[in-house]
Amino acid sequence: MNKIILTTATILASLTIAGCTNNTVASSTAGKISQDELYEAMKSNVGSTTLQQLLIKDVLTEKYGETITDKKVNAEYKKQEESYGGADAFKNVLASSGFTDASYKDTIRLNLLIEEAVKKNSKFTDEEIKAAYDAYTPPMTVAHILVADEAKAKELITELNDGADFATLAKENSTDTSTAEKGGELTFSTGEVAPEFEEAASKLEEGKITPTPVKSEFGYHIIKLTEKSEKGALKEERKTIEEQLLQEKLADSATVQSTLSEIIQDANINIDDEDLSTAMDTYLKKPETSTKSSEKVESSADSESAK
Repeated sequence: MNKIILTTATILASLTIAGCTNNTVASSTAGKISQDELYEAMKSNVGSTTLQQLLIKDVLTEKYGETITDKKVNAEYKKQEESYGGADAFKNVLASSGFTDASYKDTIRLNLLIEEAVKKNSKFTDEEIKAAYDAYTPPMTVAHILVADEAKAKELITELNDGADFATLAKENSTDTSTAEKGGELTFSTGEVAPEFEEAASKLEEGKITPTPVKSEFGYHIIKLTEKSEKGALKEERKTIEEQLLQEKLADSATVQSTLSEIIQDANINIDDEDLSTAMDTYLKKPETSTKSSEKVESSADSESAK
C-alpha cells in the first residue's frame, strides 16, 4: 500500500468557492475575514500547485478520459479499501489525511490519467525487453506474521511447529493490518519488500516457514512460502516485463514530466491571472535531470509489514 499524503486536491473546491465574493467566512474580536481575503491567502500559498493539477487533469481528461472511466477509478478505490481491511478502516485513514471519498477518487483519477499518458507515449525496444527479462524474477506469494518483539515471534514459531494453523495465528497476532485478515497472505516482486524479508522468503521451500524470526525495520516476521513461480519463456512473460518497464518510467520524475510537457505544450494553455502566470512553467520546458521519485500524486499507503 502506498502512503496517503494530503494534497491540494482536497482544497480545490475551497479555492473555487472563495474567489468571487466579500462575504464573511469568519469573525472575532479582531475583526472579520472575507472570502476574498481567504481566497487571496489560499492562492498565494497553494494556488499555483492547485491550478497546475486542475490544468493537467483537464488536458489529460480530454485525451484519455474515455479510457479512465468511473468504473476504473472505483475499482482502484475498492482495491485500496480492501488493502486496509475494509471500508471503515479506509474511511478513517482518508479522514485523518484530509480526504473525502470524492477528493480521494479525484486523486486516483489523476494518477490513472498520468499513468495512461506515460503508457501511450512509451515504446520499448526488443533489447530493453530482453535485458529486463534476464533480470526478472517472478513474484512469490507468502503468508507472514508480524509482531513487535522477538520473544513473541519465537513463541509463535514453536506453536506452528507443534501444528498450529498459520492463518489463524496471523489473524490473531499479526500487527500488519493489511494482511492479517487474509491469514497473512502477501504477494510481492523483487524490490517491493524489505531486503531481509525478501532474502528470507527466497530461501524457503514451498510450505516451509522461517525457523527463526526475521528482523526488519517493521518488527519481527514469521514467513511461510506459499508459492514460488518459475520464470516462463520471454514470449510468455513479455506483458509482465512491459508492465514492469512502464512502472519504472512512472517512478522516474523526469520521464513523467517530459511526457506531460509534450502533451501540455500542445494544449494552448493561457493563464489570465498574473499571480499564477508561472504555474505551468515546469511543464512548458524539458526536465534537465532524472530523479527516481514518482511525480504522481501519492494515492495508496506503504505496507506496514514489509514494504
